Amino acid sequence: MALLATFVGVNKHADPNISDLTGATKDAIALWALFSDSIPDITASRVVDEEATLTAIREALDETLGNASSDDTALFFFAGHGSPAHQLVPYDARYETLADTTIPMDELAERLSSSQARAVIVILDCCFSGGATTRVLQGVPTPRTSMTTITDLQGKGRVIIAASKDDEAAYELHGHGLLTQALLHTFKNNPNGVDIGAVMDEVTKWVRAEAQRFGWQQTPVVFNLVEGGLTFPPLTPGVCYAEAFPDTTNMNVGADIKNLTAFGLAPELLNAWADRFTRGLNDLQLKAVNEYRVLDERALLVVAPTSSGKTFIGEMAAAKAVTDGRKAVFLLPFKALTNEKYEDFNALYGDSINLRVIRCTGDYTDDTEDFVRGRYDIALLTYEMFLNLSLASPSLLNKIGLVVLDEAHFITDSQRGISVELLLTSLLAARERGIEPQIVALSAVIGHVNHFDEWLGCQTLFTCERPVPLIEGVLDRSGSFQYMGLDGEEHIEQFLPSHLIIKRKDKPSSQDIIVPLVEKLISEGEHVLIFRNQRGTAVGCSMYLGNALGLSSANNVLTRLPEHDLSGASNNLRQALKGGTAFHNSHLMREERLAVEQAFRDPEGNVRVLAATTTVAAGINTPASTVIIVETFFYGEERRDFTVAQYKNMAGRAGRLGLSKQGTSILLADNAPQRQNLFRNYVKGKPEAIRSSFKSTEIETWILRLLAQINQVPRKEVVRLLASTYSGYLESRKNPDWHEQTVTYLKELLERMESLGLVEEMEGQLSLTLLGKECGKSNFSFKSAMELVTLLKQVSGSLTAEKLMAYLQAIPEVGGYTSIFKKGKKESAWQREVKSHYGSEVTSRLQHGAKDIFKYYARCKRAAILKTWINGEPIEAIEQRFSVTRYAGSVGAGDVRGYADRTRLHLQAAFNIADIILLGEGPDETAIDTLLQQLETGLPVGALKLLTLPVSLPRGEYLALFNAGYTTAEAVLSVEKDELCKYIGYQRVEEILAQLELPN
Repeated sequence: MALLATFVGVNKHADPNISDLTGATKDAIALWALFSDSIPDITASRVVDEEATLTAIREALDETLGNASSDDTALFFFAGHGSPAHQLVPYDARYETLADTTIPMDELAERLSSSQARAVIVILDCCFSGGATTRVLQGVPTPRTSMTTITDLQGKGRVIIAASKDDEAAYELHGHGLLTQALLHTFKNNPNGVDIGAVMDEVTKWVRAEAQRFGWQQTPVVFNLVEGGLTFPPLTPGVCYAEAFPDTTNMNVGADIKNLTAFGLAPELLNAWADRFTRGLNDLQLKAVNEYRVLDERALLVVAPTSSGKTFIGEMAAAKAVTDGRKAVFLLPFKALTNEKYEDFNALYGDSINLRVIRCTGDYTDDTEDFVRGRYDIALLTYEMFLNLSLASPSLLNKIGLVVLDEAHFITDSQRGISVELLLTSLLAARERGIEPQIVALSAVIGHVNHFDEWLGCQTLFTCERPVPLIEGVLDRSGSFQYMGLDGEEHIEQFLPSHLIIKRKDKPSSQDIIVPLVEKLISEGEHVLIFRNQRGTAVGCSMYLGNALGLSSANNVLTRLPEHDLSGASNNLRQALKGGTAFHNSHLMREERLAVEQAFRDPEGNVRVLAATTTVAAGINTPASTVIIVETFFYGEERRDFTVAQYKNMAGRAGRLGLSKQGTSILLADNAPQRQNLFRNYVKGKPEAIRSSFKSTEIETWILRLLAQINQVPRKEVVRLLASTYSGYLESRKNPDWHEQTVTYLKELLERMESLGLVEEMEGQLSLTLLGKECGKSNFSFKSAMELVTLLKQVSGSLTAEKLMAYLQAIPEVGGYTSIFKKGKKESAWQREVKSHYGSEVTSRLQHGAKDIFKYYARCKRAAILKTWINGEPIEAIEQRFSVTRYAGSVGAGDVRGYADRTRLHLQAAFNIADIILLGEGPDETAIDTLLQQLETGLPVGALKLLTLPVSLPRGEYLALFNAGYTTAEAVLSVEKDELCKYIGYQRVEEILAQLELPN
């Protein structure tokens, strides 16, 4: 007797409307390997993912059911999506034509009837009903007519095994379907052979019990009409199983990257890594692999200096996750950093080895649908985007196998920390639902882990070693340099002759020491990065150095810069580049920042001096051989000193791996006492311990947002939600009475939230109301959400999308810092503009809660600026129009984009809240979507169709096309190349033509 078997597993689909699964392919491979290893007389084929087309599956059915003789047994296994119409969904199924592109049960029934096999086993690990976390197509109507179902497959000589009843879901857990997991467990634990009829009772009980552990309902269905039963010899994993699922538990590797093939990583990936990292794995990376088992799905916190190679630990873990059929998510603090990583990952993993790399940062180009549907291998998101999407679509967590949290110390940030802590709390809470993605957290500047690793349930890999040694010191105006040498000892030397440090303006300034210092460093062949605490001083620094150093013009960079919609900063950048220097701040448009970053990274480039604001320290790839840190505090509403961690992050940018033997960080001081003080506090200082950003004064916000992560909870259990956070974990350790004290406070808080219409209780279960849910899913604080609710309840007329945009300027999270000239009433003019654009009611309501008249003027100013921005007014005209003086009350391009970005970040949430309060009488959803695109791009409505061009353009080029009368992509693509070059940069014209495969 021969066994003819086909194992089909489909995780991925060609149609973008069909969500990915995570365990179906693994199911098919595991059973194929187990049977192939155990049954000598077997003809087995496996058909997975792209191979599993409709035609291929039918051919496989022909080869098993069709070719089986009366002495043979046939086995057909399918893991993947089912449909409500009881169809099996192949790789190339089309959502719109399922009837023609799937395998219906009646076809399977016919094949069973016509098969000559002595016995046939059909195992279907899919389902035909259920929610987003299950193996059934979503959004497909259930047929009203009668149809062939699993029940109709039964018959003499057949064993039919289905994952669940017709009206139940089939779930995935820990990388397998529950049914397949039970089969593997049962098969491998029957050393005397497998009697299919006998073991299925055990399988059914196992699935049912495991499902109930997580609050699910799943009961396998079994029809066994084989006379005399059907028995297989012992099913024992062997060579095929070991190759498919190598046991790497105690496996160690050496520095050669290609040794990682032992973990099942693809040779083409290892070759790409070997080409990029020619020195192989360093000590930190080897420890992560060999000692901390990061490639065996162990959770890990890595604390290591900048340029130590910790990001590659996350990349290795991601590659292993994808190899195992899991999906990897990287979480990053900034949109710019996410975009940079996306470009890098897409080139390495997308273009080279065909992994699906996507990103979500809140832009119109986001791959949000692909992320929610799980149609990716590696996804990169900002913290807030991940938190918002996981709240809106909790089922997406089921598809994630690895989360890499970059810049983990942001959990301490007073503004962003709550998002980091809540997303981690959500991931930890998901373990109760059987969702356990591996967590790898990375940071360069954590002084003490403060039980953070215990809360996460991970080990900590901590090192202070840098691949490029760093000299840190402080230089004063006498030229004396006090530093910590590579020998670990404190030294002081005359680094600059004192006579070179002269007063260059009316008063002594940092310029006096920066000019001779950079002259010396450049003469020694250094690449110098200068950190300034304000955008204006970064610009000024690059300008005066460009005049003083006598460097050659960076013409190759100048030719790459956009030519349209230039800001004041754009013109300053061109002047600096002509002097061989550059600056980097938020006033530059994205294309300008990228050009500067690429030029400075180029070791052969002629931009060797870069003055930048501190955002460059947060992971953007601009390493230098020497870093100069001029100030040790931030400006804003109030002065705020750098933490040691922030200083170390900037100092850590010194040292170019592979290009310099050591790095040098130089902090500037005015005199010897200040030098000694800065040396003691910063150079010798240790980064602060990681901590929670939670403040007791903000408990309302935390409770509101924690309640948004669940459906309902008993009132007495609300304290448990707070205890599950990092803050709650620390407080519970520190204060034995914390639980009781918090319960008392929460009682009063929940009563207040009920009175505000945010919380309701039914049958002893507390849950958020619809209004509470929208407030809790937003990024607003409790106080801000209530301020917005109050504003919206006072709306008397129609509320348009643009009026909602204006109202948002009264909310602190949206407003931010706005420079206002406080002498006289010049800034009061913006009231009139707001009244003209939005009406008297909006102008009046913007006064609500303003602390003083200048706060009110700032709200009006932002609302007026946003109107000109979305109307497509040139950025330089906006700067000139809204800047009262050059300093106080000034507005730059970065300010304008900042107002637009913050408004865009909160507009959707504000719309959702308005929709509840105004009972659907608020803005039109389409108008909100349009306004979101306008805020992002700064384009008028009539120009938005240009965004469908195959290549993304700078704002100025879109506006140039629009102003020339081109309003659609089709119109642009019909224009001759020479005409296009009048409005679009030559390089981007070439990219467009290449995308369309048009002749040049």
